[in-house]
Amino acid sequence: MSKPRETPAADSFESKIFGIYDRLTDHGHCIADVVLVPAKADGTPDWENTGPANVSSLPDDEWPQDEQTEKRACVIVSDIDGCDPDSTFIVTLHHETGIPGMFQVHGPDIDRDVADSIIGRDLGNRPPPKEPTGLSKSIAKLTADLFTPPVPIAANDNKPAPQQAPAAKPAVASLPVICPAEWHGKPVPAREWYATDLIPNRQVTIVSGDGGVGKSLLTLQVAAAGALGVETMGMRPSTGRVVYLGAEDEADEFHRRLDDIVTAHGKELRDLSDFRLLPMADLDALLARPDMRMNMQPTPLYAKLVDLLCDVMPKLVVLDTAADLFGGDEIKRNQVRQFIGLLRQLAIGLDCAVVLLTHPSVAGMQSGTGSSGSTAWNNSVRSRLYLTRPEGKNDDPDLRFLTTKKANYGTVGGEIKLRWKAGVFVLDDGKPHMGSQLSAAKAEGVFRKLLSLFNRTGQTVSDVTGTNYAPAKMADHPEADGISKKLLAAAMQRLLDAGEVKIVMEGPASRKRKRLILASEDYGPE
Repeated sequence: MSKPRETPAADSFESKIFGIYDRLTDHGHCIADVVLVPAKADGTPDWENTGPANVSSLPDDEWPQDEQTEKRACVIVSDIDGCDPDSTFIVTLHHETGIPGMFQVHGPDIDRDVADSIIGRDLGNRPPPKEPTGLSKSIAKLTADLFTPPVPIAANDNKPAPQQAPAAKPAVASLPVICPAEWHGKPVPAREWYATDLIPNRQVTIVSGDGGVGKSLLTLQVAAAGALGVETMGMRPSTGRVVYLGAEDEADEFHRRLDDIVTAHGKELRDLSDFRLLPMADLDALLARPDMRMNMQPTPLYAKLVDLLCDVMPKLVVLDTAADLFGGDEIKRNQVRQFIGLLRQLAIGLDCAVVLLTHPSVAGMQSGTGSSGSTAWNNSVRSRLYLTRPEGKNDDPDLRFLTTKKANYGTVGGEIKLRWKAGVFVLDDGKPHMGSQLSAAKAEGVFRKLLSLFNRTGQTVSDVTGTNYAPAKMADHPEADGISKKLLAAAMQRLLDAGEVKIVMEGPASRKRKRLILASEDYGPE
């Protein structure tokens, strides 16, 4: 038996339960309702057998009068951002101690940590002010016109006042049906990016690259730029806190790299107050592993990471690398999709960007796609970037190419040309650099040396392609020091242009032929 009560005391069990309901409803990241769980034979709450189908509404929508029934009251939460629509949780307070608790009554276990972070965050933060809807304003005006004073709303009514919030959400999850015609005349929401056209917000981005190519340095540099609020490599990341979990490098290596990065920006390490680093090279860094049914489940480390992220509230989370963080089989599509889904829940629940570093497979390197294992890695993310270096043995070792291999929200195939310089990557502006200058000088020296050797030994070489083509013969010579025909051809042209190498004509008038000589060794006609 229950009956209406007057406004309850602020510290009462009733006020606390409805306070939880109000806070969750006002934030709008889930659907909540105050309900009663089933009772055991002795009348106590039967928490173990509680589910979405066997909870009941408050009798007459009023708070129970008897204490035994009151103990069964709790808040049921569903349709949580970033979680499966079927996931349902119970939030309650211990009746004697007042200690809060939450447990899952339906849906996949993988949603537990994300739901805990979102609900915990919403209960701890004051909800943002909301502009009343047109319908709410009209109802408020109609009420004011018809009644003086307006009819008050009971303090224990779990329907929000119309002048404070939109109409109450349904008590159970429903299909989010939208008619696009209702968007007519409304501003189109802008696409949210962490780094424009490269790293979308609220999504998972994969950055892949061969071992040693510098993908960890690249993402560390992007993360540091976001924490510093500066541009880097031609991009401007969103300014804010970042969390970098690195499972391949020790703290000392991060110390050296970050020192180079802040120095390149004219900053100091003390300016990285918005950067949180987790160096885990010597620790178990698995975030998820398969259970007995081969479904991916979060590890205790994942739960600790979620707690940290909820405290820090970063704009970017970098996870380096998948080989150390993913405990499943990379060629099993369902395990890969579940793992990426776990990371996407973080991105959506925390309103941030997540970047996952991966190593490409042998096939991915050979094909140039940079893919790894199952196609689910590529199909499950909205953006994938591939960092490569030139393949030739005489190519510039400091040159890199960052290519967009997948971009649901941008153009595929875009390429950024980068160069490693003094511990960081910088945009390559196309101007000659120290590495190419040294290679050119070396090629010119080899060309001079071998041309002199050929002439002393009676070997004729020329600038015309064929059997006596100088760059081809020199490239095959043991003294070529690994310089390629291409570099030697470029060196030959520069030396001809500079007058250091000359072309002389030899033989009878009926059969003239060209021969290359060093200008310094031109001693006139024989």
